[in-house]
Amino acid sequence: MNNWLEINAAAIRANLHQFQKLVGKQRTAVVLKSNAYGHGLQEVFEILKGENLKWICTNYLTEAKALRQLGFDDHILNVGPIFASELNDAVSWKCEVFISSLEVLQSWLANSHRPKAHIKFDTGLSRQGFLHEQHHEIIQALKPAWNDVAGVCTHFANVEDVLEQEYAQLQLSRFALIKQAFEREGFKGLFHSAASASALILPESHFDLCRIGISLYGQWPSNATKLSYANGHRKVIELEPAISWKSKVQLVKPVKKGEFIGYGCTFRAAKDMKIALIPVGYFEGYPRICSNSQTYVLIGDNRCQITGRISMNMMVADVSHLTQVAANDEVVLMGRQGSEYISATDVASWAQTIHYELLTRLNADIPRLVTNR
Repeated sequence: MNNWLEINAAAIRANLHQFQKLVGKQRTAVVLKSNAYGHGLQEVFEILKGENLKWICTNYLTEAKALRQLGFDDHILNVGPIFASELNDAVSWKCEVFISSLEVLQSWLANSHRPKAHIKFDTGLSRQGFLHEQHHEIIQALKPAWNDVAGVCTHFANVEDVLEQEYAQLQLSRFALIKQAFEREGFKGLFHSAASASALILPESHFDLCRIGISLYGQWPSNATKLSYANGHRKVIELEPAISWKSKVQLVKPVKKGEFIGYGCTFRAAKDMKIALIPVGYFEGYPRICSNSQTYVLIGDNRCQITGRISMNMMVADVSHLTQVAANDEVVLMGRQGSEYISATDVASWAQTIHYELLTRLNADIPRLVTNR
């Protein structure tokens, strides 16, 4: 095993309990889509199996199928886009679905064996959802299958990236009108809008369900979210990152002054060096853009700069400053080693992206080892 991910079960459970305390146990829907944000769908489900979960959110019906095969028998809500041709599969796997287009709605209405539906409205994200102005006509269209409508929902566009929430408040005001219209018609189902950031900083968005994704895994949605939460509370909620990414030194070798390192000859040694080969590259999910920059891994409790281009399955680190380094020594690409720590946000910032992308693009074939520390 040349590289692996360690998934801290205690951290995931602790993060879950924080949100159950914050929004209520019955409101907490855990989001295990996209391979549980890169942490491993099966691994995270097994970690949470004893927590009496009522709601799990997926993006693909194949994820719902996998959860049913793993033994989950409560609510699964598929939050990703669904096609009319997939409605029968949703029924087969007892999966509730988002409906957000007229084409799918018409197919859903025409199907006598239909999955429970959550009608999604676009209140300002301009992605999934019926236009918020359409809610009266959508309500009328739903009347023949009213009892199969399980929920009404929306999604925020700009909570994470700002300290002021004017746009979120606009979306909430639009959703309030939709909610009132459904309630006037006697609707008794669920209303929901909150994901991790809004669950943390917009209590008025909690409604009946909160879809907790990135923060289940111990990651703040953004620094702005963390600051906003701190501004409104005496102390910041404790979220513990659950993932570490580790590898091993495959070989150590000298490189003479003037020699090149890596594809394209983009790095030339300015002095005699000692380098370590690490069997991780962009296929595994480490961003190629981190080549030849001020990025580093941890070896022997020290920062070791990534040198030369990151290739498909390998990278090179400068270990000239280490007196003792050898094949099979532990390498930490993300996580803690001694007093040093590399966060997912650190690596994402080096790659000019966000930690959501970094984590969800970790290769699904990398072994996930569940730990309890």
